[in-house]
Amino acid sequence: MVVIVGGVVAYFLFHFFIRKPERLYLWGHELTHLVVAKIFFKKVHGFHIATRTGGKVIIDSTNVAIDLAPYAIPFYSLLAVAVALMFRSEFVYLREIYLAFAAFLFTMHMFFSVEGFFESQPDLQRSGRIFSGGVILLCLLLWMPVLWAPVTKSGLKGIFSFYGEWFNSAFYALRWLLLYSWR
Repeated sequence: MVVIVGGVVAYFLFHFFIRKPERLYLWGHELTHLVVAKIFFKKVHGFHIATRTGGKVIIDSTNVAIDLAPYAIPFYSLLAVAVALMFRSEFVYLREIYLAFAAFLFTMHMFFSVEGFFESQPDLQRSGRIFSGGVILLCLLLWMPVLWAPVTKSGLKGIFSFYGEWFNSAFYALRWLLLYSWR
């Protein structure tokens, strides 16, 4: 737990006293738009990043998934997961290093995402801030097992059983609610 708190504190110190990593975040933000647009077979006409004006990906049309992807997908945290899983058996202190680095990156993601809400980003306004916030929170909750995978014994293999149990519990809770709401 100390390592995670250390990563969070390190990000805040870096952000407020050294340098706000805007360009780094912008690259991840716009690349996420680009990748999700490609998944939806959208034609990309342009990709631009500038520190002062932000960035943009010019595509044919957009949808909710493309708009909210940079907020709902912690791009750099997922890169950290991939690196940690590749070197999982190589380093003795990988767990601690990963947790600190992942906490640092996830804090950066959360900080810039919340900032986007307060700055009324067009991505979030198109679908409405309340709907967007709900979708983003749900997606970030669904990413948590993936982000924890490098530090668990079962790694990525355990994720499928975890999600299976999670959705099974949700199904039974929903069924219980529906049964008892009709009485």
